[in-house]
Amino acid sequence: MGLKIKEFMFGLPGPRLFSFKWGETEYGSTMVPFGGYVRFAGTESELQVEEDDEDKNTPPERKYDAQPRWKKALIMVAGPTMNLLFPILLVALILSVQGMQDFQPVIGKVVKGSPAQTTGFKPGDRIVKIDGEKVETWSELTTHLRGKPGEKVDITIERGNATLVLRPTLNDKDGKGFLGVELSKDAKPVYKREPIHRALYRGTILTYNMTKFMVVTLYHVITQDTGILAKSSGPVGIVDLTAKIAQQDFWRYVEILALISINIGLLNLLPIPPLDGGRLAILGIEAVGRRSLNKKVILAVNAAGMALLLLLMLYITIADLGRIFLPKLGAGGG
Repeated sequence: MGLKIKEFMFGLPGPRLFSFKWGETEYGSTMVPFGGYVRFAGTESELQVEEDDEDKNTPPERKYDAQPRWKKALIMVAGPTMNLLFPILLVALILSVQGMQDFQPVIGKVVKGSPAQTTGFKPGDRIVKIDGEKVETWSELTTHLRGKPGEKVDITIERGNATLVLRPTLNDKDGKGFLGVELSKDAKPVYKREPIHRALYRGTILTYNMTKFMVVTLYHVITQDTGILAKSSGPVGIVDLTAKIAQQDFWRYVEILALISINIGLLNLLPIPPLDGGRLAILGIEAVGRRSLNKKVILAVNAAGMALLLLLMLYITIADLGRIFLPKLGAGGG
């Protein structure tokens, strides 16, 4: 929108860990690398009685405070929106490059009295075809079987070095075909890649479901069980978890990044200054009252909101440290 960006930082506002200037914008990270923020020209005028020298020399059309409220609202929504779009791209990347995890169709257990037992299926059998159609994953197997209730099917299996064809008649269980086999715990995982359009669709659905779950959980925390906060992970816990996962499984690490991004996007929409949701609430109050709030009032509200956030983060961080280090301290023999 043509605004001047003074700072683009990773982390909550505070002491700098490092920074460098490129063009008219200063990039870097703060000492609390959780989330991030962008500082526009013109924001000081909303929080202070006088503008700083840099803002005084900036044209009005490039300053945040000179924008109409609808444009300010769009700017505030942009950050959380990107936090919610980012996971869609991450999930799509996983599905299109690595693929969705499934398992080889290897039988682990045969249900007593089922068509599988009466026909002679055994644990360890690997199903390779159903009615001549190739089966590569357990999901494909269940899809084939459920679509043929009460029908007799030809199932090709591999048992050791032998290939056999068994012909069970499937049971009709609530309108779905039922063979009576369970997946083996020793079945190897397989990955089926999705085309990019399907990957984006699945990423959107998965992000929607995760977002819905987190909204319900957040509502539950606020209205019913605030004690859940002590069990939640803050910056220290998240870093500890992601570091461990990154060493074991890169794609699982990417999934965790997607969850973190959704978390940040939702939390940023809470009506607590100086979060974007708090700024949106102030804009709403000003729109209803048809006049701008006193700058000193906004400064006080932002300061109180920041103090609340820092206290909450301190509380969760102490809980994180307790979970990480106390079990280790008590792990010695006696």
